[in-house]
Amino acid sequence: MTIVKINLHKVNAERSLDAKVGQIKINNNVSVKDVEEMSFAADGKKGLKFTFTFNCAYEPGLGKIDVEGQVLFVEVEAKINEIKEGWDKDKKIPADVMEQIVNAALHKGNIQAIKISEDISLPSPLPLPKVKTNPAPAEETKKEE
Repeated sequence: MTIVKINLHKVNAERSLDAKVGQIKINNNVSVKDVEEMSFAADGKKGLKFTFTFNCAYEPGLGKIDVEGQVLFVEVEAKINEIKEGWDKDKKIPADVMEQIVNAALHKGNIQAIKISEDISLPSPLPLPKVKTNPAPAEETKKEE
């Protein structure tokens, strides 16, 4: 199972100018919207395009960031056919494949959301690392003999 590429085709961000600032809740969500066959085959492998959406909502009504794209995936023809049939029938994807696709979409979506959140003055959707200095250790007191 191989993810070949992740393409983005839509990025939208909005920030409400009149939202009341206080406790902010950030909800991230990713979902697969469609699965299509790619029009190539090589070395007995075929491909699928998984169209995904990544949404980052800042509550209450502070703003939102939406990212849409495609994860391009290649595998042996039998596995591709099995995945496509499962999607066409029940809109389900095998767990091992879904894990890879969702992780790739989360990775790309979160990176875009972090970049965009900075540009429109929204908090980062993921906590960023911070440097914290430790206070100097207290001097050891000498024991009197």
